[in-house]
Amino acid sequence: MRLVGVLAAVAVLGVLVAVWLFYGTGSSEGNSSVATPPATRVGEVRQAAESVECRNNLSQIRAAIQMRATMEEAYPRSLQELGLPATMLVCPVSGQAYQYDPNTGQVHCPTPGHTSY
Repeated sequence: MRLVGVLAAVAVLGVLVAVWLFYGTGSSEGNSSVATPPATRVGEVRQAAESVECRNNLSQIRAAIQMRATMEEAYPRSLQELGLPATMLVCPVSGQAYQYDPNTGQVHCPTPGHTSY
């Protein structure tokens, strides 16, 4: 009888954890164009990690643009010319493509809150 009680308690806890992770992380289904505040601590951590990933993507893209400009004495016409993975060319928080100006070589994230990255 004790074993059955322990197994039942473990099963209930497992279901609660699964529900919390699925519904309580502050993430929404799909990416939206606006970064929404997370509902839980796990959601805050996830959003912070995605923001760091956005900064890192932009840093690597800017370095690639500068290397390309140094070698060819001109900025690339598009970010796709850099040969970087397509997933690196969009914000991991909103899914929006990074905005690039080929005349100046400037790239930035259009996601609200990321414009200073």
